[in-house]
Amino acid sequence: MDGRQENGYLKIKEVSQLLGVSPHTVRYWEKEFSDYVNPKRTSAGHRLYDDHQIRQLLEIKHLLKDELYSISGAKNKLKL
Repeated sequence: MDGRQENGYLKIKEVSQLLGVSPHTVRYWEKEFSDYVNPKRTSAGHRLYDDHQIRQLLEIKHLLKDELYSISGAKNKLKL
């Protein structure tokens, strides 16, 4: 089992492990790329990420870490 909740969502810890970054980094990217990453919240305020959000985060990671885009440059690239 990949840690998914019954509803198909992953928690931030699981997403951070999948991406190979810290939960802090996921939260930072969520803040910086709020037009692209906006996870669902539980009643307790915990973040839940669906497949689309995870794909967006993977693309953000690729742009920032592999392609060496700045935050601003990555935002512009995602707009295309």
